[in-house]
Amino acid sequence: MRVLMSIFLFSLYSYSAYSQENPLDFYGDVMINAVEPKHKSYAAQQFNKLLTERLSKPNSFKDGMKDIEWVSKLYPSDSTFRIISYQIEAERNSFKAFGYIQKSDGTVITLKDDSQEIGEDAAFMELDQDSWFGALYYNMLEFEHDGNTQYLLFGYNGYSEFDRRKVVDVLVSIEGNEAIFGNEIFVKKSETSRNEMMQRIMISYSADSNVSLNYDDNLEMIVHQNLISRMGAIPGQGVTNVSDGSLVGYVYENQQWVYTPNLFTDVEVPTEAPRPQPVFNDKKDDVGIFGRKEKAKKKRNK
Repeated sequence: MRVLMSIFLFSLYSYSAYSQENPLDFYGDVMINAVEPKHKSYAAQQFNKLLTERLSKPNSFKDGMKDIEWVSKLYPSDSTFRIISYQIEAERNSFKAFGYIQKSDGTVITLKDDSQEIGEDAAFMELDQDSWFGALYYNMLEFEHDGNTQYLLFGYNGYSEFDRRKVVDVLVSIEGNEAIFGNEIFVKKSETSRNEMMQRIMISYSADSNVSLNYDDNLEMIVHQNLISRMGAIPGQGVTNVSDGSLVGYVYENQQWVYTPNLFTDVEVPTEAPRPQPVFNDKKDDVGIFGRKEKAKKKRNK
């Protein structure tokens, strides 16, 4: 009994000591992995406070934050800014994303998640830092549009008990303390009616499905599984979207990302596992969300 008590007290002491030594990583662990949503929410409040303080320090942009596993950190090729994002289950089956854009001069733009209020209309809306379609970003791709560099942001949104979302947003510009998201450059062409023009790609799919949405370097396209409506397998789920086994994509042509159906290919499409798990993205080592080496991203102008 004394041995068990000694082990318990030692573990408790070690846990407490670690929380004081590295509170950001400690609260990050709790906000992602705790069982109770209220514990996640409290930890997120502490994490946000500490992260804001850390980002406000002089020369903080040079801080790679390697000691924090629980956030995504994405940089463009010129390292003029970075996007920090993460997501928690704020309430049971209700998710909230947090995001920051930090410029190389130290300026920090806080992104406010408005995805639950915006809903599906977000596909057709220009948004900003105060009406952000919140997501955990796992990839960034630079491209040239009308002579300017813009950025595709690939993200995951927990959304709800029965369904998940993935998004390809567009970071159009960062000016002062403002960021503009969304550009009407995603096109689904129609021979019988007007073309559908979207500001961002959004897909919703069943929570028990594994659906990828990413850029394929070999195909030079944005690719995801084709989704069809079916009755869900989760009790109480109702109608949801699942993959039918085929692929669809978007190819960049004449300043637009044009929808291309019926892709059948043996090329492996990159997949990204949803939370919870540490997000690895270290600029120096080029390590991505899956803890593996990533290829350098290239600007494309077709």
